[in-house]
Amino acid sequence: MTARIVTRATDIPPDWVLVLDEIDEGISECSFQIGAAEVGIEDGQLRFDAPIDVSMTIGHTLQTFTLKGKVHGELLGDCGRCLAPTTASFDTKFRLFIQRKEAGPEELEAIEDEDEILVVDPGVREVTLVDALRDAVALDMPLRIHCREDCKGLCGQCGADLNHGACDCAENEVDPRWAALSQLKQGT
Repeated sequence: MTARIVTRATDIPPDWVLVLDEIDEGISECSFQIGAAEVGIEDGQLRFDAPIDVSMTIGHTLQTFTLKGKVHGELLGDCGRCLAPTTASFDTKFRLFIQRKEAGPEELEAIEDEDEILVVDPGVREVTLVDALRDAVALDMPLRIHCREDCKGLCGQCGADLNHGACDCAENEVDPRWAALSQLKQGT
């Protein structure tokens, strides 16, 4: 009787974990989706409604792996000008060079600040892409999104949405805090 090996679903690494020994030599391509929670991106103003799409090309030669990837996602949030709910998409690229080798302290110190280079011990079997994906998305995420490029925003005095028409505020009404400057301009 032969022993049967049962693999649980939790034993299978997610797509964003590269199993280095399973990557064929040469060029290969893969794509997958990852949730914002797995990447660890949290923002109080912007949120992800759908998973982030990742596609990448992996070049494998001996103990060297070169990754070139593209990341696409959709953000949900409020317009930075008029506060209307809106969405915005982002597209970014990332690169990662992984080398399996024994490295001395000097060599590791030399590449310490390099985000695109990763040197791992020869015995390392898996490498996670979460840090590279987090960096790529975080660097390309906009600080604000707008419902449209020509959004007029809200009136600074009454708060009316100027995209729906002019408000009833007087255009020439001077903010009392700036009244002294207005008098200087008029020469009084």
